[in-house]
Amino acid sequence: MPNSSGTLRVRAYTAGGALPVEGAVVRVMGAGEDNRLVSFSSVTDVDGLSELMILPSPETKLSLSPNPAELPYTLYDLEISADGYFTKTIRGLTVFSGINSIQLVNMIPGSGKIIEDYPRGSLNYIIPENNDLQ
Repeated sequence: MPNSSGTLRVRAYTAGGALPVEGAVVRVMGAGEDNRLVSFSSVTDVDGLSELMILPSPETKLSLSPNPAELPYTLYDLEISADGYFTKTIRGLTVFSGINSIQLVNMIPGSGKIIEDYPRGSLNYIIPENNDLQ
């Protein structure tokens, strides 16, 4: 398990960024073999911001080498849900040691409570791995 950390904050919004989504439940889960048991959760505030989550990540020195022996970042998956909005999942977030990351999440309104299935395709995002960092 990595012995250093990076941070992640989520900003949930709607209407093209004009309106924050208060009360959205944010879940961050480890996406790799070495961090599968890592799990954090938060609820967005009146400004649509989650609390700052401190997440384990590899040491900074790994990102300074052109060919590191191991990945210089840790992968996480994010799920965000709120009443009246479709649930969103983002897979493959990278967290680097010492870096404060902000993930913007555009929530799409629906009707009723938390809605799982979006009628026009998938709302799930997979961030492609950057092979230049390996």
